[in-house]
Amino acid sequence: ATPPSAAWPPAASRLAADGLTRAAQGHGVSLRGPRSPRRRGARGLALATTAACDEDSVEPSVAEVPSMPTVASDTPTMVVVPALTGADGVQQHGATTSPGASPGAHSGGWAPSRPSATSTAWQSGGTTCESPARAPVDVVKPVAPLAMAVTATTTASSRWGRRAQLRAALSHSVWYHCSVANSLRTFLAGKSFALLMVVALILALFMPDSWILLGINSNLAIDVTLTIVMVLFTAELVLLSAVDAPYMLSFFQLMDVVGTISMIFDISYLQGADATFAPLASKNDDAQKNLMLLRASRAAKIGARAGRLSRMLRILRFLPFLTGGEADKTRTGIASMISGRLSNLLATRVACLTILLVMVIPLFEIWTFPQSDFSLQTWVERISNNIQEGRIGDAVVELRLMEAFYRRYGYWPFMACIGRVTEVDGVADFVCDALRSADLSGWQPERAAPPRASSALRVHSETFMVAFNLHNPYMLKSGLGIVTIVFILFIMIFSSLALSSVVTELAVRPLERMLSTVRQIASTVFKFSAEVCDVDEEEADIDISNEMKLLERVVQKLAIVADLQTAKHPQATADMRDEDIGILSMMQGKNVADEQKALAQARRSINAPRKKATAPSVHLEDFGVPHSTYESWSFNSLSLSQAQRSSLAVFAISRFRESAESFSSSQSEVQTLQRFVAAVENEYLPVPFHNFGHAVDCLHGVSRLMPLMCAEAFLSELEQYVLLIAALAHDLGHPGVNNGFLSEVGHELALQYNDRSPLENMHCAKLYTLIANPQMNVLGQLDKDQYREARKVCIEAILHTDMMGHGAMVNDLQLTYEMNQEVFSNKDNLPSANGNNMAALEVFLKPETKMLVIECILHSADVSNPCKSWDVTYAWAMVCLEEFFAQGDQEKILGVPVQFLNDREKLNKPNSQIGFIEFMIAPFFAAQIRLWPGLGQLGDNLGNNLANWADMWEKEVSPSEEERQKVFARVHKVRDTLQEAQRRGGEIA
Repeated sequence: ATPPSAAWPPAASRLAADGLTRAAQGHGVSLRGPRSPRRRGARGLALATTAACDEDSVEPSVAEVPSMPTVASDTPTMVVVPALTGADGVQQHGATTSPGASPGAHSGGWAPSRPSATSTAWQSGGTTCESPARAPVDVVKPVAPLAMAVTATTTASSRWGRRAQLRAALSHSVWYHCSVANSLRTFLAGKSFALLMVVALILALFMPDSWILLGINSNLAIDVTLTIVMVLFTAELVLLSAVDAPYMLSFFQLMDVVGTISMIFDISYLQGADATFAPLASKNDDAQKNLMLLRASRAAKIGARAGRLSRMLRILRFLPFLTGGEADKTRTGIASMISGRLSNLLATRVACLTILLVMVIPLFEIWTFPQSDFSLQTWVERISNNIQEGRIGDAVVELRLMEAFYRRYGYWPFMACIGRVTEVDGVADFVCDALRSADLSGWQPERAAPPRASSALRVHSETFMVAFNLHNPYMLKSGLGIVTIVFILFIMIFSSLALSSVVTELAVRPLERMLSTVRQIASTVFKFSAEVCDVDEEEADIDISNEMKLLERVVQKLAIVADLQTAKHPQATADMRDEDIGILSMMQGKNVADEQKALAQARRSINAPRKKATAPSVHLEDFGVPHSTYESWSFNSLSLSQAQRSSLAVFAISRFRESAESFSSSQSEVQTLQRFVAAVENEYLPVPFHNFGHAVDCLHGVSRLMPLMCAEAFLSELEQYVLLIAALAHDLGHPGVNNGFLSEVGHELALQYNDRSPLENMHCAKLYTLIANPQMNVLGQLDKDQYREARKVCIEAILHTDMMGHGAMVNDLQLTYEMNQEVFSNKDNLPSANGNNMAALEVFLKPETKMLVIECILHSADVSNPCKSWDVTYAWAMVCLEEFFAQGDQEKILGVPVQFLNDREKLNKPNSQIGFIEFMIAPFFAAQIRLWPGLGQLGDNLGNNLANWADMWEKEVSPSEEERQKVFARVHKVRDTLQEAQRRGGEIA
């Protein structure tokens, strides 16, 4: 548990709450927290940390306290009290659902009890302390997962800064949970106080400008009203800071401080303008100096007033489109909660952005080029000069000209006098001399004075002053200010509504439809599953079930139906009732009956035989290869003569289908195939490993793998035929060195193919060079579409024999199994030779999966030597290493880095095969065995050969016991992996 002095941050409490919820769900308990709006506009909880009574004697408990001032008084509160000791000495863990929850609301071994509503006592360290009176909560007996979830959060407290510590300190205090604080939170969250603050906010935003528009020449009413508003703002700020921990040092607290302080600029006896005093204008020499200051102060005033807009966010939670209104009452519970939270979150973000823009944009006016109307001061100086020079008559004429000049403007002179500038209480003022001003009686103003004294501007010199009526410009400015505020409110509210509507349509509505569909189909699913398994009576009540629990039960029932369906032959669908077929269609997202017909048609197309052979029958024994050897993994093409290899190649390609006898079935087609095989043999170079013997061995591997994988069920005859052609030609012209060597020495093949599989690209090019000859065109009988498909299959298969793509192929095979584990984990679902297994066919008939299988078959045959009988494996390993050593000799001669497997002086042959099998071959074939259990014998051979290499390594090296144990541990691990793959593939019980 957290030490008493440690600060438990809100995020840590949130983590604890999440852990408690998951733990409770594991015990069949639903912990429902409040669903009221958060302080920052999003619905939820303000997580805090509470102390049971005294911080120094009782460990703190985690509580989810309603975030004030946005939680209604009747909002349920969830309190989790970990490891507190009751007065009776028994430890208790607390959790509540709602204040009105009944004991029967809990299940799974939970025993809630109701403590007193006035006080609760706990024992800690031998001392009994009593907490302040607080609302009653449900206290439940200890459950280990809950205590562990709370304890786990203690490690997060050290990562929080001072702000989180201050909030935690406030939430730990006794004051925070006393009855007074709880009452204040309830009052601040109530609609009555919210309505009062809304009225105060409207007055603060609109009253100063409205006073100017109305032309009221008095300070009393506005000062009294705004003073009351300022007191309300200050009280709210102080109270929220005292009873709402998440509010402390938040953005909203800062905005409230700014908005409250800004009130002094609207109250005349503080820093506001006096409506009864006409201000004096600056002289020309001072105007430019003061203009930047005036703009800065105006920007500050606008920004400060904008700070009051943050209080408008408290209105958002009362708007119908955010609370949901009557519409939300009919929504699914989870969808309603998501909708409310998203709407409130978006509304808050838009409002905050708007407020920031209003505060920041006016600041840019401070640095703009100074622009002002200096005509007022110019006229005054001009008339003042006439008066000083004694030309009173000229001054009167100038006054008339000035008045005529301002007739086209919205402001005008309404008074002129002669006097002097004085200073009273530090405030500059101009005092008119009535006797001297009588000389100007020849000018009588045509338009009246403003209704407000503060709407007049007195422009003066040392001895002369003219008062201008600026009431119209001030009214325009105030009107624009009101329009601006209204526009901001429009943006805050209706833009939030628009964004919320978009999110609701894109995210919430689909969820509502899904959950509604769950309820609609639940009764059907339960009715059907009841016929095959026992169903509890209480599960039949769908209307009162939680949506997610209901969805979980629906999925469980669908799993039962799926197991029943997959255990039967697909043709049994025809015997099912319409309701049963509907359930299966819903489960698979498609029409099962229609799909069965389509797959049956596809199987008939795949298995459709071509014409029967007209060429004479040929048998393996005719060229000295026993049929039993050919049909086993003991076949070794190294022991065959050149003529035997050629004959075997022709036989394997032309006779790979017993029922249809392939695309090379007529006499002429067989002759073309023979010429093609002869040409292929000539293209292979006499290198130790990648020679024509390896090509025949790979061809044999493909012809063996396809039946074991039941490839005829999902590969067409053309695809199988082309795969055999690719197997024979996959290493045409191989020079006995790898791609890395070609790139290192800058070989022309590497340059031609940009270092991207140069050998494999060359093999494909040579193959189609041979096919271009009509005498050797084994694809000549194909139409245009078939030829295009054959070329695609052939090229893709050969290119993927590059070992650089080996790892990706292993990953793809593993992913195929994991994504369809429910199919491949059941032996009855695996492919069969008759192609009647719809579940497996659905996987392998997908275009991307089919191409992966084609590539996998050829690559498997290419690297299958370690999976054969020991004598064959050993023979091929030796010739392979010999080819590597030959490349290493060339690397030494050319002075390029010698690849590790190519150094005959350093490499240990058995150890190299152990690593090759462990890291390359075993994972590859283990992934295949899971998909095709018929390949299980390859896994057995692979494990046995690995053990033989380990024994050979031990005899050659005579390692230490520690080293020996490490190597044989690797061997056992690989064999265990292969056996596990066979078990998952259904081969081993």
